[in-house]
Amino acid sequence: MKKKKLIFVHDGPVYYDDQNKYYEFAYHKLLERYSYLADEIYFLIRTSKIEGENKYTLIPEKIGIVSVPNFKSPTKYFKNKAEAEKIVCDVIKDADYVVLRTQSSIAQIALKYIKKYNKPYIIECVGCSWDSYWNHSMLGKIVAPYMYYKTKKAIKDAPYVYYVTNQFLQKRYPTNGEKVACSNVVIKSNDKDALDKRIQKINKFNPKEKIIFGTAASLSTRYKGQEYVIKALKYFLDKGYNVEYHLAGGYSGNQKNTFLYDLAVKEGVIDKVIFEGSLSSEQIMDYYDSIDIYVQPSKQEGLPRAVIEAMSRGCPVLGTDIAGIPELIQERCLFKKGSVKSFINAVERLLICNQADIAIENFNNAKMYKEDILENKRKEFYDKFLNEYN
Repeated sequence: MKKKKLIFVHDGPVYYDDQNKYYEFAYHKLLERYSYLADEIYFLIRTSKIEGENKYTLIPEKIGIVSVPNFKSPTKYFKNKAEAEKIVCDVIKDADYVVLRTQSSIAQIALKYIKKYNKPYIIECVGCSWDSYWNHSMLGKIVAPYMYYKTKKAIKDAPYVYYVTNQFLQKRYPTNGEKVACSNVVIKSNDKDALDKRIQKINKFNPKEKIIFGTAASLSTRYKGQEYVIKALKYFLDKGYNVEYHLAGGYSGNQKNTFLYDLAVKEGVIDKVIFEGSLSSEQIMDYYDSIDIYVQPSKQEGLPRAVIEAMSRGCPVLGTDIAGIPELIQERCLFKKGSVKSFINAVERLLICNQADIAIENFNNAKMYKEDILENKRKEFYDKFLNEYN
């Protein structure tokens, strides 16, 4: 029997070192997941050279990497678009199945050749194109309506759509095809010891002694919203609270964006903002255990992995009222995106709540994202796909 080849398409990037080994921070478990569909797995994706310390996760050698040149900026578009088109065309032409992840310029090209060569495909809807582009830059605001239209049409016409939210993305990007609601975030198991330790931590918690906020997100993009927490720190310091903000996460590509550091200096709170850097999957759990309140201040999201991971450690979580976040946390723990005042109000509400009850509720809700539960939903969806195209 001929081996089946599956192509996963996304903008990425993934990273490579001097030995041409590839690494990632956002594509855990994809080999295992897509091996259910095909024998050979390839990523059609942008790549970037690692500069400095390598804290990324090694991509298994069984996954082939096909590098697509970056054509997203105006200058690179004219230089690299034709080459990108040829690479994508050649790879899609030779594929048996294709998985497209939304908010991807490469996926937009791939869809054209999928239809030309009549290839079976699945769209993974992991975030909102409008929010992603609109919150990125001034150029993004110009592009947002077009990308929203393209994404909405692509998903409506797709034969199979994999949504990571239960409601939000389905309402914004409905489909006429087969669909499943199944998070990309997988919790291997809920560690009951983690909850017990969290309850002990909450019982000893004195906000006047210290409050440690935390956010785990890329430091390269403005739409993750860490700036609003930094701007709120002075308010709490003036109120007599000893606050710190611990930022876990690195930079995409080789260019470090010092915006958050510079902002902390400008606000006079640089000694209260701790940059933890990129953390491994083991280190990130210790990080969640070390903070008092996890904050997801994003201006755009799908269903954020970090929120579910923090919930699985029993963390009280505050988050913006956008995308899939309201599906995860309590209404009283939500605040308006881009609003320092709303964030401050949410913190003050949380400080007078029974945080132990919130910790227990978060821990229990995270169980819905255990590996075995999601795996069964995913395989049922994949079986429908394979039955149609095998």
